[in-house]
Amino acid sequence: MNAPIQTDSTRTEPLSATELDQLDAFLASLPTGAMNVEMLDGFFCALHCTPDLVGPAVWLPLVWGETADAEASFDDEGQARTIVGLVTRHWSAVAEELVEADAADTPRVPRLSAGTDGRVTGNAWATGFTRGMHVSPEGWQEVLGDDEAGEVLVPMMMLHHEHDPNEAMRPPPFDDAVRAEVIEAMVMGAAQLYRHFAPARRAASRADRQALTFRRTGAKPGRNDPCTCGSSKKFKACCGRN
Repeated sequence: MNAPIQTDSTRTEPLSATELDQLDAFLASLPTGAMNVEMLDGFFCALHCTPDLVGPAVWLPLVWGETADAEASFDDEGQARTIVGLVTRHWSAVAEELVEADAADTPRVPRLSAGTDGRVTGNAWATGFTRGMHVSPEGWQEVLGDDEAGEVLVPMMMLHHEHDPNEAMRPPPFDDAVRAEVIEAMVMGAAQLYRHFAPARRAASRADRQALTFRRTGAKPGRNDPCTCGSSKKFKACCGRN
């Protein structure tokens, strides 16, 4: 067995090709229902679009399987740290790439994988994006309830439902030329959605900062007074220390 790549949790740069392959191989070893890297990329993109703050306690189990209580089986603690580190780094990288792409007025380039036949279908990315929408569906109601705004989701839905077991959900068959256009529209649509939700994300960010702001209501303790944190030390030797 190859030694796992050591991942520093403080690193935030995008995963290298080798790291993406390592993560994809691990995810492929999990039971049916786990995401692959392409699906994970679409999943994170959807989660970062909306203003809803979704933490890893919510989204990480969904990476391992289709339910909120899914778990991954690791060989040892070292492998667990490595794989979770790769997943969380990709989470951060997707967020940064979306910000940078939006600032440059260009769409973010998604991580799309070619199949064994060499074709890039975009199905897994679209499915991941759809799963991301389902994590906090309330945030998507505005788009889903607006016919014009909701049009940007059509490419995702086409690729997500292309092989749906329910034949009624499948789009009409299309060739690779049309597929290329649908994938391009999906990429542009994700950028439009990220920009669409920008005002709500800013408002949510301001509300979070205000909630965390500490406002002193009493007099500041003297330097020789007991510290208000309850440590039994003098204020000057505890929280008042420069």
